[in-house]
Amino acid sequence: MTGRPLRVVKLGGSLLDWPGVRAALPAWLSAQPPGASVMVVGGGRLVEVLRAADRTHGLGTTVSHELAVRAMTVNAHLAAALWPKARWVEQLRDIRRTLSEASLVIFDTWSYLHDEHSAALLPKCWALTSDSIAASVAIALGARELVLLKSALPSDASRHDAANGGYVDELFPEISADIEFVRCVDLSADGFPEIALHASTDAQFHHQ
Repeated sequence: MTGRPLRVVKLGGSLLDWPGVRAALPAWLSAQPPGASVMVVGGGRLVEVLRAADRTHGLGTTVSHELAVRAMTVNAHLAAALWPKARWVEQLRDIRRTLSEASLVIFDTWSYLHDEHSAALLPKCWALTSDSIAASVAIALGARELVLLKSALPSDASRHDAANGGYVDELFPEISADIEFVRCVDLSADGFPEIALHASTDAQFHHQ
């Protein structure tokens, strides 16, 4: 990869239900500072179906986690169909080389989440969502920035408060602690409003 700044972008799976997402994502990307983007796609409605199935049938943590990760892969393939100019990558080690040829990579996290090192760091449970998975990918790549593309903004700029409010999962503040910049963007709103999520309530004061 060249010296372009690297950002990891998490696309909320629920946005794939919105007809406007196909045009909104490229429009948002074109408005960003120069850089290369690695996109992790959330499970969205597919994961909600799996949550319901777990409640109904008691599938258990391991089975539910595996199915949820597969749902992320399905949605990643859908994203690849929506944005065919993006490059598809399945191995973390191939991302930087691929970004020398393209500005957007869609990363299928299946292999990453089954890598021995990654698996030891990330628990297999419902508390782990694609937000924290994307944060883990950002750390593994040494990215300074993580952007969460969703259809709403959190009510507070603290990562802990965002987790307490259900905007991100409960593991996110800890897993994202070493990421310098975390931005939340409402991709479905005009002008793509955003807010920075700080590692602590004190961080907002220090950045001003």
